[in-house]
Amino acid sequence: MSKFKFLSVFVLFFILPALAWSQNPSTEQAFKQATELYLKKDYEKARDEFAKLLDQDPNNATILTNLALSEFQLGKKPLAIGLLRKALASEPDLATAQAGLKFIQGQLQVKEVPHQIETYETVRANLLQPVPLFAYLVISALSFFAMGWVLLSYGGRRKKALEEEASLPSFPVIGLILSVCFVVFTTLAILKIYDATIMRGTIIDEKVSLQTAPGDNQVAILELFGGMEVILRQTQDDWVQVTYPGALTGWIKKSSVMMTR
Repeated sequence: MSKFKFLSVFVLFFILPALAWSQNPSTEQAFKQATELYLKKDYEKARDEFAKLLDQDPNNATILTNLALSEFQLGKKPLAIGLLRKALASEPDLATAQAGLKFIQGQLQVKEVPHQIETYETVRANLLQPVPLFAYLVISALSFFAMGWVLLSYGGRRKKALEEEASLPSFPVIGLILSVCFVVFTTLAILKIYDATIMRGTIIDEKVSLQTAPGDNQVAILELFGGMEVILRQTQDDWVQVTYPGALTGWIKKSSVMMTR
């Protein structure tokens, strides 16, 4: 999809319908004003207005997505990616933020660094991030009750057959399938809860050196690039310790990373 088509779809199906997003008249008016500034291509003012709205509601996925789009237009692609990841952390199934993240990542051409592909990170990217926790909980509960009903029914038929000395009913395969579904989706729900406890951030500078220790003029061990997602470990003054999944752990400036989880 070209840049023009992407932005057209964004405006028609996301920004304009979102004008009625708030019940607060003053907030709604401020959102409308910011949107109009964006449509007039006054991206700096639009960015400032969306930023003010974000101060009032820091986890609002709608504002985060619009702010990300404004930053993208101002050439700040890594920052836009961080904002979109934060929006998806709040609303994982927000299709517009998903589309925006995929589009901007394609524009950014993120460079790779030497790292091992971890099984957990693969599961997270394909199964945990795109699906809300509520969906896994609902499917797990439904499969549990369906499994229980099937197995209890089988138990009743088996007991009756034993009492009447009749042939035993065959074991219900559907019960086994439902049991597997319950275990799988419960495990995914637990992993989703666990993943929410991991602090993650996005590199928002074009390039940053991962250092062995906090402070200026330390030994650099790896180069991280804008848009990369890292795990946040601890902070010390103006520095934060991060891990690039499957790679090394080191220190970077706090200003170089945006917390997205």
